[in-house]
Amino acid sequence: MTAVIDAAPAQPEQQPGQRAQNYRDVFAWPTTIDSVSGDVYLQLGTTVDALIMRAGSGAEVNNFLARHMLRVSIIVVPGDPNDWIFLTQPRTTMRMSSWGDLVRTQIGWKRRGDAVLLPSSDNVTEGVRWLERPQPHMTLPPWTTVADAARWASSPCGTW
Repeated sequence: MTAVIDAAPAQPEQQPGQRAQNYRDVFAWPTTIDSVSGDVYLQLGTTVDALIMRAGSGAEVNNFLARHMLRVSIIVVPGDPNDWIFLTQPRTTMRMSSWGDLVRTQIGWKRRGDAVLLPSSDNVTEGVRWLERPQPHMTLPPWTTVADAARWASSPCGTW
């Protein structure tokens, strides 16, 4: 007789301190823990930054990056519609016209020093979750690469 297992065995959820330490050790990300909720937050601006866009735009940007063999960690924030947070290397200087293009296409960002809630590793269905999980030894793409991909995806001609 053969037994078929439809789902992978459940792994115990890590404690917040353990998750925060894991993000620090494996990815070198600056994290903090909310003392009330136990949520783990990623501090933006020093080693990691983020661009935020609606799911539809985010799917086009992710597709563009994948076609160019770039992988980016993406957090899904539920809403109507969902927001996708693309984690990048720290932001760099851009022309004012580039910033204007991002604003025009409703691509957002957080200020340096702000924080983003990191999903629980076992959460795949509700609340904040990973669309694309970070992988050990994976380098986040440069801020300008994701910003340019967002600008390209929003262009009627597909080029700038």
